[in-house]
Amino acid sequence: MDGWIQVCGEGVYGTRPFRVSGEGLSRVVIDYFKENRVDWNASDFRFTQKGNTLYAFQMRWPEDHRAFIRTLTPADQVKSVRLLGVGEVPFEQSYGALIVSLSDKRPTPYVNCLAIELNS
Repeated sequence: MDGWIQVCGEGVYGTRPFRVSGEGLSRVVIDYFKENRVDWNASDFRFTQKGNTLYAFQMRWPEDHRAFIRTLTPADQVKSVRLLGVGEVPFEQSYGALIVSLSDKRPTPYVNCLAIELNS
């Protein structure tokens, strides 16, 4: 996991909670420092924020190489999206969702992170 922090650490260090902690279909029960084991799916994200950058940690790599984020509001206009460890990736923002086309290569075998630059 040492390599993971080198790739995704930007979304961890110096960040603050976003207005929503996460989204997705999986449900996890957290009891102090213990949580139940969950089979994450590609709809599951956890969010942090630093300045105008929203970090979206996708809990499972999608087979179709697309990320769908539904948490953003019409006021959250996206300027650019980077897949940490890869660089800029194409996206579209319409119908209340952000749709990101991911690379064919996973940056890490674990949870991956999108850096979403929002207009201020």
